[in-house]
Amino acid sequence: MGVVKKHRLSAEQRKAAIVRAALPLFGRQGYTETTTKDLARAAGVSEPLLYKHFPSKEAIYAEIQNLCCQGNDPSSRKLNHLITELEPSTSALVHLVHFLMGVQVLGKALGAIEGGTLQRLMLKSFLEDGAFARTMHQNRFDFFCARIEACLDAAVAAGDAVKNPLSPGNNARFAHHLGAWIAQVYLPAKPAINYKVSREEVVQQAVWFVLSGMGLTPKAIANYYNPKALNLYFNS
Repeated sequence: MGVVKKHRLSAEQRKAAIVRAALPLFGRQGYTETTTKDLARAAGVSEPLLYKHFPSKEAIYAEIQNLCCQGNDPSSRKLNHLITELEPSTSALVHLVHFLMGVQVLGKALGAIEGGTLQRLMLKSFLEDGAFARTMHQNRFDFFCARIEACLDAAVAAGDAVKNPLSPGNNARFAHHLGAWIAQVYLPAKPAINYKVSREEVVQQAVWFVLSGMGLTPKAIANYYNPKALNLYFNS
């Protein structure tokens, strides 16, 4: 019987495998507590081989940050379409807020990393130096804030909303924080809080809460917020 040859990974495949193995490790332990020995063990390689592909732990972490900022997945493409294609309006605002709540609360990937893992990475970053969280917000969220503000201005001009006293960008930031908190509630196998409705209904209630807080009138929310239609669009 002939010997079955083991398939050797290319350098790029090995680098990608190391990053995939590092993701949950950084999510559980954080950057500071994770060692190169831990990373090598998780990837099933020796430390020397790990260093052959990445000169340091920092380099692996930087590659993870780069992965998070890539936008080739379906969710990112839809978000980019919303931001670049739709003119600022009440309807576009409702689309953006529903999308923001949905990807977070339902744990969908936004970028190359699964939603729950990304939430854990963010939490660990907040407990350390915040560098990862800052990178994510600067590279993935600042442009979203500007678009939300433009849509909200259009809603005010159309009479669909009343102007609120929030600083520019904080409407979107506070909306994001609500979605992120709810997503963290669902990180344990048994959710930490019982909202007494399905997760999809939580998304709808959170969207209503955010739109109302942004100043949209009940009539405008009723006219523009159709969760079933929006879910069909985002899941297509």
